[in-house]
This record gives sequence, structure tokens and C-alpha cells, in this order.
Amino acid sequence: MIRVVHLLDDFAMGGVTRALSMFSHPRIALHATSRTVAMGRTAREATHLDADLIVIHVPPRWSRLPYLAALRLRNRHARIVQVEHSYTRALERDLVTSRGRFRLLIRLAARLVDEVVAVSTAQREWLAEVGVPRAKLTTIYPWSGRFDLFDIAEAPPRDGPLRLLGYGRFSPEKNYAALIEGVSSLSRHEATLTLFGDGPLAADLRARASLTDNVEVLPACSDPAPFLEKCHAVILPSRFESFGLVATEARMAGRAIAVADIDGLPEQARCGGGMVRPMNDADEIAAAIAEFAYVDVVQMGREARNGVRAQHDRIIESWRALFHRAAR
Repeated sequence: MIRVVHLLDDFAMGGVTRALSMFSHPRIALHATSRTVAMGRTAREATHLDADLIVIHVPPRWSRLPYLAALRLRNRHARIVQVEHSYTRALERDLVTSRGRFRLLIRLAARLVDEVVAVSTAQREWLAEVGVPRAKLTTIYPWSGRFDLFDIAEAPPRDGPLRLLGYGRFSPEKNYAALIEGVSSLSRHEATLTLFGDGPLAADLRARASLTDNVEVLPACSDPAPFLEKCHAVILPSRFESFGLVATEARMAGRAIAVADIDGLPEQARCGGGMVRPMNDADEIAAAIAEFAYVDVVQMGREARNGVRAQHDRIIESWRALFHRAAR
């Protein structure tokens, strides 16, 4: 049995924290003991961790390169793995002002670890383009342990407007402001939208929703099941998204998904049960919803659930293979 240490700097209940629940699964716990440690920022804070495998869940930063170098020096016998939850091609396009400097950071950080785990195939291909050696790259999808979602009844037949759901962090990259504008351009007889979550844009999104009669914005909730039960489909119009765990949960619940054509999102829709369209602005989102309204959401939901069933097994086997590499 190997000893695994996970390094985090954000312990809020988000996608990364939920994904770590996988390491308590019996099929994983049989091979590894895991603990979570707060990641330091300076070289002095990089200590010996008494681990066979160190998994970093924090994206590279220039200020943390000395920490990574010291971590490598003080844990010579451990395998160090960077899981890249954040950086993507679309993020680079939208937010990065100096592409050369940004890509240099990623390459330097990759030199200080033994392996880089991408959370989607699209992200892995972009990382290879950035200059991370392909021999260091692995793809392992994030984990959602919400197996109760498989028990949700299939989507209700359409007997009125298309009932859409979105949830997660209310931050700019999720593109929820454009989503509200896009839905509000349609009548409540065509489509309605429920959003729940929290984040820096919460007040703004609530204000936008108050101006229309077919959008509601609700506080964060730790259990998406009641909302998934009532909707026909889940929509993710993100501007960048390394994978999109919400889409996986929607598929587990037997709900069709409509996703933006960026980063890792299309990989989930192409497994069955989803539609991929441009969703950069309100007009594109409205056009996608208008098209989505004509699909058989019940059948698409069945295809979504069938397509996701084997995903957890593949994730477990991929991590077990990584454990084996750490044990050599």
C-alpha cells in the first residue's frame, strides 16, 4: 500500500474537493492511504512529507516555483504529480496577456514534477502544444461520487417550456450573465432557467434574473438531486472549462446536456446525450436553446446516462495505474 499526500490551497466544497472523495472509495483505499495537506508558498514551507506519491491540485504560479523546487529536493524518493484542474486553451485565449511567459511557466513547473495529469483529452493536447513532454502527460477525468444521481427517474416528457438548469460557482468564466440574457430573450413558454450557486457575481445575477419572468437564481445547495429531478436538461455555456463536473453529474442523473464548444466540455456531449454549440454570447446561447428545444430530451437523457456509466471504472483504473508507477 502506498502513501499519498494531496496538496491543496482551497478547501471550499468545489469540483476539486469533490473529486478527492474518490480516494476514500474502497477500490482505491485498498491500494493507497491518502491525506490532504495545505500547500505552502515559499521554499521554506516545502517540507519532507513522508509519502510515496505527492499529488498537487494547485495550478502553477511563478511565486510558487521555488516551493516546487524545494519540494522536489526534500522528497527525492516520492513521485510528484501535478493535476491540472484549471489551465486550458480557452483560458489562455481569454485571460492571458503574455502567452510566451504563461507557457514558459507551465513548462518550468512540469520539469519539477514526474507526471502531469490532464483532466480532459482536449487539455492534454493543449498542454503538449504548450511544450509539456507527451511522455509526462496522462488524462484522468475528474471524479463525482454522487452515485445517488443514478437513481433519479428519467427526465419528464416535455409538456410545456424546456426547463433548463445550471449550477456551480457564480464567476465570470461560467458565462451565466450571457445565459440569463439569452434565456430572457425567449418567452417563458419556450424555456425557463434555474440557476443555483454562489460566488462574486451572485448579486449581479440575481439582479438580472429579477428583470425577466423565466429565470430564477437561487442560493448554493450541496445536493443537486432535487433540481436535477425537475429539469429537462443542464446547460453549461462556460467561456473556459477544463472538464465540467456538472455535466458528468447531469449525465449520471439521466439529463441531456447542452455545452459550449470549448476545452473539455464537448468530450462529455460526444459520449452521447448532449449537444455542442458556440455559446460565447447571449445570441449564440439563445440560438442553441432554440435548437435544443426540438430534441427528444427523454431519449437524450437515456443516452447521457448510458454514456457515463463506465466512466468511474476508468477513473479508478487510471489512478491505480498511477499508484503502480509510484510504487516502482
